[in-house]
Amino acid sequence: MNTLFRLEMTRKMEGFASKNQCLEHMVKILYEHDVLAYTDTFIKAVKSREEAMSTGIGRGVAIPHARDHSVNKLGIAVCLLNEGLDFGSVDSEPAHLIFMIAVPHDSNIHYMQVLRHLSEYLRQEDKRLAMMHAKNDEELYQNVQQMESIILAALSELDSTAPGSK
Repeated sequence: MNTLFRLEMTRKMEGFASKNQCLEHMVKILYEHDVLAYTDTFIKAVKSREEAMSTGIGRGVAIPHARDHSVNKLGIAVCLLNEGLDFGSVDSEPAHLIFMIAVPHDSNIHYMQVLRHLSEYLRQEDKRLAMMHAKNDEELYQNVQQMESIILAALSELDSTAPGSK
């Protein structure tokens, strides 16, 4: 596993007319950068997950995610929106910072670790606000890279303790 985030999948944008438009845009980003083999089943999986339980975790953050056969490799698209969107967050605040996680169907352990470490990192107000105040794609990506190093270290440790890894 090399990277979860890439500059070309990290965007600072004005906003979207709807949550569905945002989700579809982020799926397109993942597809254009070879994280997804195709988009139709993945967008259905993401929307189904949203219907079952909102991925708006509060404090201006949403983490839509799904595991699906269409996912080539674990990857995360990031959008920072000037105009927040209603993701049905627990605190009823609009989401400005959206992380869409695409996970291969057979990667349940990595999936849970990425979600856990992403959420823990974003609970730190100073780090979350640094991302939310990024002025452009590059500045947002620099902030995301700091988080990525922590997530990748945890995944590497997990892989090294897996049966058959030694």
